[in-house]
Amino acid sequence: MAISERTSKIVWGQCAARCCICKNDLLFEVDGVIASLIGEVAHIVGETEVAARGTSSLSLKERNDSANLLLLCRDHHKIVDDSPVTYPVEVLHELKEEHLAWVASSLLKPRAWRSNISQLTYINVPRLCEQAEMCGYHVDLSSYKNNQTLHSLGWELNRVMAAFQAVLSHLSIDAIPVRDLILHEAAVGAAISFDRQRVRTKNVPMDVLNDPSKLRKFTGSLTKDPHIYCQLGDFKLVMLIDPRWITTSTAFTLFRPSSGQSVFAGIGRVTGVDYETRIVTATPWVLGLPHSPLEDAIKESAASRSALVAPSASLDSLVDLARGKKNKLYFSSPPTQCDLCQRSLATDKYMIDGAVKDLGGAWACMCADCFNKRGQRIGWGYGQLYLRDDIGWLEVAGFRPP
Repeated sequence: MAISERTSKIVWGQCAARCCICKNDLLFEVDGVIASLIGEVAHIVGETEVAARGTSSLSLKERNDSANLLLLCRDHHKIVDDSPVTYPVEVLHELKEEHLAWVASSLLKPRAWRSNISQLTYINVPRLCEQAEMCGYHVDLSSYKNNQTLHSLGWELNRVMAAFQAVLSHLSIDAIPVRDLILHEAAVGAAISFDRQRVRTKNVPMDVLNDPSKLRKFTGSLTKDPHIYCQLGDFKLVMLIDPRWITTSTAFTLFRPSSGQSVFAGIGRVTGVDYETRIVTATPWVLGLPHSPLEDAIKESAASRSALVAPSASLDSLVDLARGKKNKLYFSSPPTQCDLCQRSLATDKYMIDGAVKDLGGAWACMCADCFNKRGQRIGWGYGQLYLRDDIGWLEVAGFRPP
């Protein structure tokens, strides 16, 4: 009874195609295409009684189960089987567990995500509200009633979309960029983000626009369920689409384009990993059209033509540079633009991370001009002042109390 193909795929996926000992990548690629698998699925307890570490009460079925298998490069497979005293069963189990933890911590690193969405096309209302509340933000849904389809709200949809845009402009969530996503079960439950991802669309119905009663429940079959998907290396990312959360009739056309492809920015959560089909499934929280690089360039050019000196000058008196250099506290995942006016911070002297008066105290990363107009004050619990230096944004005022 040999190791089944299904079990082999599970082991390759669990170990993220890396050797459990040397961590080397075991997928050999030529011009971006996988040409060879240069690793081997190895037994912890040997497959037979005469094999290395073969003395055991495990049945043949149990010996060929994924729990008794690990992935090794060919060199280490040979070394492990030739050295059963150095590599007994207990040591190999420990090596596998340590490897699985290494994969989760080293290959699936989340980063702070900030919205790059210029126009909302899909809002998973309950899931996005849940995330906002967890981050301390409240979404004003006074114009929305439970279980309504977003596209049926008419003019009230503008208020709902504006409420979500306001929250998204300040929301920062740790998420794994899809370019860093790997086929591994440690990704289940993790947030994933994408700023300009080309996807293919499938099965999104148009008839629900005029007749919400035609909304259908998910069947569990990708041949029927509406979804968008993209190929990431040797696996596929699939995001199920609930037509209730598509915002407008125009947005519907982006999920049913004539080319079958669209480009989205957004964030969601991984819900499943299937090693056999090599599919990662996810639930999107929000999708939309990304900001255009051209739009950002125009804003930056306009800002540079009308640069204001006075706001920065008014902050100079608050700076305690000596304490700042002593503390060496730099803003993690530094913003590239002001959350409020969207202007680039590339040439700014100061950046303020603080509460906004007209947003109910919600925090934002602000340029000096927006802080002077809409910020509260610099101080612990109100806002921190950061000065640009050769390393990044150094905290120079609003320090944590000693």
